Amino acid sequence: MTLIKPVKGLDDAMEESFRSIVAADPLKTLQVIVALESEDDPACPVARAFAARHPDRDILVAITGPSGSRMGKVHNMIEALPRAKHDRVLFSDADTCITAPLLADAARAFDEGADAVYAMPYHAEAPGLGGLWYMIAFNHAFCVPVALTSDLGQLRAFAGAFMGYKKSALARVGGLERFQNEIADDYSLGAAAREAGLRQVLLREPVFVSETGTGPGEAFRHIAKWSSIIFWSFPAGYSAVVLMNPVLQAWAALALAAARGAPLALPLVAVAAASLSRALIGFLQDRLVGGLRLPAATYLSLLVADLGALAFVPLALRRTVRWRGKVYRLSPGGRAEVVGNC
Repeated sequence: MTLIKPVKGLDDAMEESFRSIVAADPLKTLQVIVALESEDDPACPVARAFAARHPDRDILVAITGPSGSRMGKVHNMIEALPRAKHDRVLFSDADTCITAPLLADAARAFDEGADAVYAMPYHAEAPGLGGLWYMIAFNHAFCVPVALTSDLGQLRAFAGAFMGYKKSALARVGGLERFQNEIADDYSLGAAAREAGLRQVLLREPVFVSETGTGPGEAFRHIAKWSSIIFWSFPAGYSAVVLMNPVLQAWAALALAAARGAPLALPLVAVAAASLSRALIGFLQDRLVGGLRLPAATYLSLLVADLGALAFVPLALRRTVRWRGKVYRLSPGGRAEVVGNC
C-alpha cells in the first residue's frame, strides 16, 4: 500500500506520527509520501529528516506547490496521488499515529473486497480542560453515531484522519480533483463513493489523533470551526445528532413538564438514566475501544457535556472559518471559497 500524509505547518504530534509509521511497518513494505506545499513550510525539515533517517525505506517528501484556490489538504493529496506506486492508497493526517493492527486491518478489508476503508478517529489522552473537550468531541460525540450508523449499514460519516481508497475507486467517483473546493473533502469523497455504490468499510481498529493546542481557547475555536464545517457539509446529519440525543431529549422533557406544571418525577428519572448511562458507556468505551485509563471521576463531565455542546449550535451557522492560514466562506453542501489569508 501507499501512505500519503498531507502536511501543512508543524503539528504537536508530527514527529510521533512519523515514528509510528516505522513501528507499524516492520517489513518496510509501505510506500510513504509526505506532501507539503513549500520548502519553506516549517514541517519540511522534519519530513526530510524523517526520510534521511530511514534510507532503506520508500519515503518521498513531495513539494506540491501553492494550493491557490484549492483546499490545502486535498491539494496535497491530488498532487501526491500520481506518485503512488500501489493501487491501494491510504491518506493519514499529520497528527495521527498509525499502528501495525490498523495497517493489517486496512489490508484485510481491501483483500475482502473493500473499495474504500475508514478508521474511527480516537483522540489520545490530552492534558487540561481543552484536552478533555477534544476527547469528548472525538471519542464521545463523533464516534458513537458513526459506529451506530455503520452497524445499521448506513455509514454516512467518513473521517479523513485515516482513510484508504483503491485508485480504481477514486476514478469511479471522478478523481480527487472533483473535491478540491470541498471544506470536508473526506465527507464529500465518502458520500460520492457511497452514491457510486462502492463497498465501504469502517475498520475495526481506531486511529489515534492528537490535535495541536489543548488550551481551552484553542480547543473551543477548533471545535466551533468543525461545527460549522459539519453543519454546512451535512446539515441533516448535524441536526439529527442534536435532536436524537437521549440526554437532550430528557432535559427537553423536563423543561416542558416544568413549563406546563406537570409532575417532574418521570422526566427527572429520564434525565438521571440518560446522563448516568452516558457516563458509564463513555467509561467502558475508553477502556474497551480506546485503551484509555482515565480516572473514573473524569466521566462525570459527560453528565453535562451534551448541554454544554449546545453552545456550539449557533456557532455552527457561521459561514466563515479560518483554517491553516486561509479564510474560507462556506456554502450549502460544504463548498468552500477562499476569501483571504490569516
